[in-house]
Amino acid sequence: MGFDGIFNLIDIMILGFGFYALYSAYVLKTEGKIIATFLVFKDTDVGSCKDLQGYANFMSPKLGFLGGVMVAYGAVSLLNTYVVDIETLFWVMFIAFLVVLVWYSFAVKKAMKIYF
Repeated sequence: MGFDGIFNLIDIMILGFGFYALYSAYVLKTEGKIIATFLVFKDTDVGSCKDLQGYANFMSPKLGFLGGVMVAYGAVSLLNTYVVDIETLFWVMFIAFLVVLVWYSFAVKKAMKIYF
């Protein structure tokens, strides 16, 4: 336990991005507004979506799940660093985060083919 420099900053950023992903999923589901940070590729015009409601129904649960896993991983990592040594849970969450991140990237790619 203790401050590990850049890794702790990355954990804090992942925690923050997790909350932002949850917010983006909420905005997508309730307002139908695409926040481009997590949902589309860099050069995509969000106004060219063929079916915004279908896209929102397809992507908002996936983005919410990604955000939840990011928040959980960030919290576990910070707890592991500053509060109690939970090394096994940390590694389980780290692997889960990586798996979900890869899964989400494939989901975004699929959504881009269908809805743009």
